[in-house]
Amino acid sequence: MAVYQFYYRGGYNLYKIILNKNVSINFRDIVNEYLDFSINKTYHDNEKENAWNSICAIMDRIDDLVIYLNEKELNNGKWKRCAFDFFEFMEQAAVLIECIDEAYKIYGFEPPKSNKIFKHKTFNDTYIEKANKNSKKLKIDDKDYFEYIRALSSVHPSKTNRHKEFQLADLEVSPYVVWTGGIYTIDPRCDGEIVLVTYNNGSEHFLTNKSIYINEVFNFVKFKYYSLNCLSKKVKKYNERNISILRNTKLRKSEEFYSYNDYLDYLIEESKKRCPNLEDDIEEVKSILNCFNIGDNNKIKYNKYCNSLKYAMKTIHRQLQNMDFKGDSLSDNLLSDLLLGKIYIKNQDGSSYSYYQSKILYLKDNYPGEKHYAFICYKELISIFSRYIDITEDCLSEYTNNELYILSQIATYFHELENKGLINMIIPNTDTYR
Repeated sequence: MAVYQFYYRGGYNLYKIILNKNVSINFRDIVNEYLDFSINKTYHDNEKENAWNSICAIMDRIDDLVIYLNEKELNNGKWKRCAFDFFEFMEQAAVLIECIDEAYKIYGFEPPKSNKIFKHKTFNDTYIEKANKNSKKLKIDDKDYFEYIRALSSVHPSKTNRHKEFQLADLEVSPYVVWTGGIYTIDPRCDGEIVLVTYNNGSEHFLTNKSIYINEVFNFVKFKYYSLNCLSKKVKKYNERNISILRNTKLRKSEEFYSYNDYLDYLIEESKKRCPNLEDDIEEVKSILNCFNIGDNNKIKYNKYCNSLKYAMKTIHRQLQNMDFKGDSLSDNLLSDLLLGKIYIKNQDGSSYSYYQSKILYLKDNYPGEKHYAFICYKELISIFSRYIDITEDCLSEYTNNELYILSQIATYFHELENKGLINMIIPNTDTYR
């Protein structure tokens, strides 16, 4: 696979890196394959801290960085003194490498290392010899050298002192980093595409010209980027292993609990580990089942609606047990349909009532919003609701906002049982539910 493009234009040798965007796309696909599970990922070194936002930011940034780096044309003749195009490339390449290393860290894996890509490293042999005698750990791999080049060229050109293994003095500074053929090509031994000029304090090498080979820089960036392939395989195995553990951990059945409330509390805690997206739905089921003021004339229908929710919870239990949230089965969507509902009747102007339905969501106790406007929208639907439950505008004040919302759900449920939708198709045709 080609590492970079080399071509000639306007008297200049131009260079562009080539990074396959499918590598980052594949990594995103692996992470999203078990999205509900990935959302719950914590930092490997801090299990109390959720890492999902960081994972998303890393994936998004990598995608944009690949586009930027692939489009970046180097040595186009614009910079005849300092090679600012190279500086920009190094900075964004460093961000790419940092994102990838952080992704490895989140999942608790060590990123691959290399030590043979930069074949023209300059070493401080005296420092390395002393470090070896003192059993001091040396930083001399390719990433360390990449950071050394970055420090001298664009990060700390006025004070580079943290890369002793490569520095020819305790302090190095760099006035110029230029493309070969530019204004500062005085050393015929510098046969790389870039000349890194350094002044060295306290050393016999007061002025040194170091060659930077663009293919080595590109090769290292490529090596780090393509290490995402390795991480993708590790993340897939990590997800499959942990999902397998959860699948093999038997969930307790509702009959094993003193009350159905206790069972729902248990499923809420399990959903946090298995599929956080289901937590709110289970919480809402619990809220509905614990509503005690719905009017004497509505109790029978309320109980049947509650029975339908319990029926749908069997599917939720199965999904949590099997760690299968793809929604391939029609019944997989039953609970969400029961909680949202659909009105099939059209308004006088032919429009649907979905807008009003969406606004009365604000009546829910756990949903902040414009409750006053939700109340107005509720009145627009009273004529439909009253066909299925005992409710009038005059009695609205007898209920809390949350109770009014639950009454609307009961009415919508029985409305759906009269129409050809998912609920009517799946809910058993018995007095328990209808």
